[in-house]
Amino acid sequence: MANPPPERTLVYAVDLTAENVRALETFLNAQLGRVSAGVGETGETSFAMRSLLILVSDSAGFLHQLLTVERPEPWQRAAIVREWQRLRSTALDFNHCDGYDYDRWWKQIRHYDAADEAAEQERIRHFATLYPWADDEADQGKED
Repeated sequence: MANPPPERTLVYAVDLTAENVRALETFLNAQLGRVSAGVGETGETSFAMRSLLILVSDSAGFLHQLLTVERPEPWQRAAIVREWQRLRSTALDFNHCDGYDYDRWWKQIRHYDAADEAAEQERIRHFATLYPWADDEADQGKED
């Protein structure tokens, strides 16, 4: 029997808190700031680093706003998942750095909550019954 994930492990976006977002944004700002300092204040790489810092700030700010919505609409739920994934994937390459929180940031969040995950699984099952092609049937008619 598998052990349940640690309590801090984020499985669904509904479990995100402002503290989760703040911690990830702070970590990213520290890492990107460190890289920016090494790049200097002029040149294309410097401009790219400033742009990335702005994107992180904007994404985190939007996510903070979305997390204040009491009953998010479907588009807001999808945006919460997307923005968290955007920040999380930006931090992923810095996973070797001090301060990277594996429990909260390593696992990819794909769904807002368990109900969204179940609905997606049901849609997959539904389409599988509509189009029950086997791999060998799908290959028929293809030229070698």
